[in-house]
Amino acid sequence: MYTGLCLVPPYIIWSRCELPVADDSLSEQTVTSGLQTQSIADMNTKYAIALILALQVSMSLCEIPAPDQELVDKYNALKGTFYKRLINAYARVQAAAAPMIEKFGESPQGTVAKDYIEDLQNNAELKAIVKVGSGLAEEVGPLVDKARQSVLGLYGQYLRPHVGNYLSDAIDHIKVHLDKFLPAE
Repeated sequence: MYTGLCLVPPYIIWSRCELPVADDSLSEQTVTSGLQTQSIADMNTKYAIALILALQVSMSLCEIPAPDQELVDKYNALKGTFYKRLINAYARVQAAAAPMIEKFGESPQGTVAKDYIEDLQNNAELKAIVKVGSGLAEEVGPLVDKARQSVLGLYGQYLRPHVGNYLSDAIDHIKVHLDKFLPAE
């Protein structure tokens, strides 16, 4: 066991650290001061508890405002339009790629790839992973909705009075270009 002096804060008058040398015992560093002896793990536990309590107090003092219904309706309309644009883009890509995929399926490499994809679809492990993933998505859904409502409330309370008009104008400007290249209908 190595015993030596350690650098300590100036309020500790006398201190020493003991660091175990490679042996099979559980390692525990101790800090010995003139007044008390505590293990590093005990000190870290106290710091963690103090941090958790401080965070709980700060979060209880921080009231998150509810978003305006008008803001929620506008957000939902923009989100719905965005999803429609994505679905239409996917349909266009699928329609453009269908002839190439049919031709690819006729080649020897295409039949091997097709067989491999069919084997993956029948794989029990993949089905289990998909089932777990969909279960997680269902569990996380309410948390995401709550976080979204909180962010909309914070935006409506603190940012919208300052940047709301600029953001609305930017969205309207982007919509003009998206309607040309990626329509929602």
